[in-house]
Amino acid sequence: MSLVNLAGRRAPVPLKVGLVLGAGGITGVAWLAGALKALQQKTGWDPSTADVIAGTSAGAIVAAVLGARRDPVDLLPYAEDPALLRAAIDRAITDRPGERFAFPLPGSLRLGVAGLATTNWRERVSSLSGFLPRGMRPTDEIRGLTHEAVAAGWPTHTDLWLHSWDVREGRLVTFGALGAPEADLADAVAASCAVPSYYRPVRIDGRVYVDGGLRSFTNADRLTTEKCDTVVCLTPFSTRDRGPWLDTAVFGAVRTATAARTERELRRLRDAGTQVVHLQPTGADIRAMGLNPMDRGRSRRVLETARASVAEGLDEQLRGVNLPTGTSGTRSRPKLRVVA
Repeated sequence: MSLVNLAGRRAPVPLKVGLVLGAGGITGVAWLAGALKALQQKTGWDPSTADVIAGTSAGAIVAAVLGARRDPVDLLPYAEDPALLRAAIDRAITDRPGERFAFPLPGSLRLGVAGLATTNWRERVSSLSGFLPRGMRPTDEIRGLTHEAVAAGWPTHTDLWLHSWDVREGRLVTFGALGAPEADLADAVAASCAVPSYYRPVRIDGRVYVDGGLRSFTNADRLTTEKCDTVVCLTPFSTRDRGPWLDTAVFGAVRTATAARTERELRRLRDAGTQVVHLQPTGADIRAMGLNPMDRGRSRRVLETARASVAEGLDEQLRGVNLPTGTSGTRSRPKLRVVA
């Protein structure tokens, strides 16, 4: 329905925009930062003004930073200076009870056994995750990276959704969405990033959560009910492009499978009448990332490569797509305060 102002003219109806940020490790955080910077510079649209900002795993880190109206590029110093990251971690975990040590036992035998019994192959894959051993690494570095951004708590100017996986129930939980369990923002980010068998699971109100990428690297179809005019989806890992032969040998099948899953989810959004922009890594980006998604030493190279590769393909990606422009894309944003 159109709005009419007092002069009798039709006032433009604001576009509802969703932003989906996918999983991809530490190099994925850098790729998302570079890709979002290219998008903003090309269009004048500020990603932090999206009506819904949804993140999974690495995407949850960037989503939380955007939710604080900050620039994800400001995370780069933490990747390049271990002392800065250590200081940020110390601030984040001060006065916080330490994470309980857990032996690397299966996350949920009950869920794993249920997966063996189901005939639905997608449910089986998710349920069999119950057999994965618990990770041993604390999520302190995730908390350090996002400490400044989450200090004020959940944002009020946007809906911030952070996807995680309830280990015992074997289901996706979207913290920040209507009807989701209440959670401290720092805990919700850590839960979304808790890669099984790598990071320790995160306990929130007695329940155990791990990386939301267990269901999907994007969970983009969760926005179907939001009736967005436009959804911009960035997937730092999932792509059909190919890099060096060794990357293809190690990650090729997973990249293809997760890309196919994302395409199905985005098709549901298009079928619901939503315009979709899907930005994903090129071969150059894959080469810049290397074989270790947790290698923070590659962050600057990955960020700069993403900035260039995404900018190069944006004209074609954005043809016929509506994004808000104007002052929202040029207003200054507070920088993350880097404290040694």
